[in-house]
Amino acid sequence: MFRLLGDSRTMRWIPLSLTLAAVTWVLATEPLHAANSHLVPGAHDIDLKEIRLHYVVRGHGPLLFVVSPGWGIGSDYLQETLAPLQEHLTLVFIDTRGSGGSTQPRDPGRMSQSIMADDVDELRRRLGVKTLDLFGHSDGGAIAIEYALRHPQHLRKLLLIDPGVLGDRDVADTRALLELWADDPQYHDAVQAAASEEAGPGLTLEQFQRSLDGMLPLYVSDPSRYLGPLRNSLRSTHLSVYAQVNEGAAEQHAARDQGQEAKQIRAHTLIINGTVDWVCPYPVAQRLHASIPNSQLSLYANVGHLPWIEQPQRFFNEVVRFLAP
Repeated sequence: MFRLLGDSRTMRWIPLSLTLAAVTWVLATEPLHAANSHLVPGAHDIDLKEIRLHYVVRGHGPLLFVVSPGWGIGSDYLQETLAPLQEHLTLVFIDTRGSGGSTQPRDPGRMSQSIMADDVDELRRRLGVKTLDLFGHSDGGAIAIEYALRHPQHLRKLLLIDPGVLGDRDVADTRALLELWADDPQYHDAVQAAASEEAGPGLTLEQFQRSLDGMLPLYVSDPSRYLGPLRNSLRSTHLSVYAQVNEGAAEQHAARDQGQEAKQIRAHTLIINGTVDWVCPYPVAQRLHASIPNSQLSLYANVGHLPWIEQPQRFFNEVVRFLAP
């Protein structure tokens, strides 16, 4: 459920938090959803012509969209792990195109993060929401950044959790952490799985699942404490090889530098990052913070890619405070 983000030898996994997407959350400032049949609790589908977009509504309060990462994991893990926010917010969990319950486009070239951001905006439009707050985790962070750049007039606040940033995949820091953990019994097999992962057009679902399962310990700071809850959150996940292969190809086809483009973002932004996140290292978050003018950075010491699993009280309190009007 996480995708490695590096050179051509690595599969693009972003943790589930897991991006390990993450995740894009959208908070509507207007309480329109009470009378909106598309926002009653439960599963929904909306026809965007090119695809059918699937989303699930849960909770009570101001509206918040949660978009899955785009590499094929869907939103099930987010529905499992973000449940405490349902006490404060109405959560709209979106399966990105080609993942979960959403259908895939006929053209595999239409699987970029920018197009996925446009899907979020089209859903916003269909639901009658004028202004959004967005939450993106991991690869969902890249989608949220794209939304901020492409649809600034509809964005109020931006919340980025261990975000992936197109054009700033810190491969050196990722490799350094893997080398550091290579001899640790809790991580040894996972490091080997990361080194031998398979990717590319010939990827099979079995290979995809095996790579994910093997690397899961890397996404938490203490597998003995946090690996169980992480695995449990994935129990209903159906991976999409189509999304895994084609989102990666779309990203490579059109090189981007979101770190530089982020200077254009004017929304109030909160960036949260664990300091032992190997796939989205915290120096990336620091550079992003330096680039976005109206931003603040909150680092979680000795936390991996899933801060709400490892430090839930701090995380959920911080998110609710930040999203308050």
